[in-house]
Amino acid sequence: MYKIDKHECIECGLCANICPKKVIDLNPCFGYRINNGCVSCGLCAKKCPVDAIEKITEE
Repeated sequence: MYKIDKHECIECGLCANICPKKVIDLNPCFGYRINNGCVSCGLCAKKCPVDAIEKITEE
């Protein structure tokens, strides 16, 4: 699973456009976020121009 750091994100939308499962959306209050259904492919993190997306471990 990945998460988007809302303080680093510039809301360019590149992550949402490349996501094969289309689980990244723009929330007016919180910015871009990754919803359930993420398959941890990492394409969003690779595409992010400001490295605002990081892999998190699930407990």
